[in-house]
Amino acid sequence: METSDNFALAPIVDKIAYGIAKGLVVAVKELENHIANETRKVGDAVGRRLDTLQISLQDVSKFVGEQRSTNIAVQDQLRETDARHAAALASVSQRIDTSVAALQNETKALSQSVSERIDSLCKELGVHQEDIGAVKATLSTVCSRVDAIVERLDRQADAFRSMHTAYSQRETELEQLVDGLARLRAYSTPLPANGL
Repeated sequence: METSDNFALAPIVDKIAYGIAKGLVVAVKELENHIANETRKVGDAVGRRLDTLQISLQDVSKFVGEQRSTNIAVQDQLRETDARHAAALASVSQRIDTSVAALQNETKALSQSVSERIDSLCKELGVHQEDIGAVKATLSTVCSRVDAIVERLDRQADAFRSMHTAYSQRETELEQLVDGLARLRAYSTPLPANGL
């Protein structure tokens, strides 16, 4: 009676084992897809952030270059102005001397203003460089965390594969057991010679 019940339950056991194995395979595939999607999202976000920082650096570099060009032009103008006034000093009276002094004061103020502006730009550039360093440090931390997550997910995937292998082995063993039971059932047992 027990043998026939076990034999009757064998297809159900096979279906359960197959369903579990199939479910595990689907879960592993979904997990791998999820990992790939998350990794791609992190990579896209990091790429967008780096693009934004690159554009900001380019703008700052362009501005500094323009300021340097302006400073050179102003210095050239100052030299030309000084040369003109020096030539005029030889032939002009006290009034020209006063004008030259006023112009030199104005030139110094302009030069000081330009110098202060350049110093301010250099400080801003330093702040941007510090921000970039902080972003690099953050990216390094994020990358290490992503690597840790990927490593943990790889370990989980290995565990799922191991479970899948174990369930496959059990399924094979169950199939062998069912085949053995079927052979035992097919084997005809001779009846006793004397009746009960």
